[in-house]
Amino acid sequence: LHSGNTGQRLGRIPLVLGMPVIISQNFDVNGGVVNGTIGRLAQIRYRTDRSNGRRYLKSCVVRLPELGGEALHSLQPGDYPVMEDTV
Repeated sequence: LHSGNTGQRLGRIPLVLGMPVIISQNFDVNGGVVNGTIGRLAQIRYRTDRSNGRRYLKSCVVRLPELGGEALHSLQPGDYPVMEDTV
């Protein structure tokens, strides 16, 4: 996809557990999950298109251990969910 059609977002990006990621939106300002925060990819959730077998990201969990805080249900302390965004 041309970046001009996707709001300068990549059309595809390889995701690998443990890879460094940067939060690009302010999700929880009081909790410190803000634009520029660096963490590591801890979990990936996909949906699969049955017609072509392609996988599309639904959500992921980013590990931000320096933030700590109270854990959300079924997550470790310092793990934060990031939901899909659409163009």
